[in-house]
Amino acid sequence: MRINNKKNSAIIQNILGIFPLLFIFAMLILHLALPDKTFSKEERRYLAQWPVFHIEKVLNGSYETKVESYFSDQFPFRNFWVYIQEGSNQILFKR
Repeated sequence: MRINNKKNSAIIQNILGIFPLLFIFAMLILHLALPDKTFSKEERRYLAQWPVFHIEKVLNGSYETKVESYFSDQFPFRNFWVYIQEGSNQILFKR
């Protein structure tokens, strides 16, 4: 009977270990499938777009910074995640 429980436990751990990978893969597919947004009404600002490649920008590090800004601004369901973060901050830091 114990062997069966160990097998079930191992199967459950494997299934639970797959969920983060599935989430990352789904977010990648969504990022590729969804169009880039240019303006955020909630933040009242223009969002970063994919930077133009220049070797000089790569060498001085500004290209990497612009790519990071692009991925931060174009993250799938970004407004939802920002809303969740704001709500959790209000709960955690409520005085």
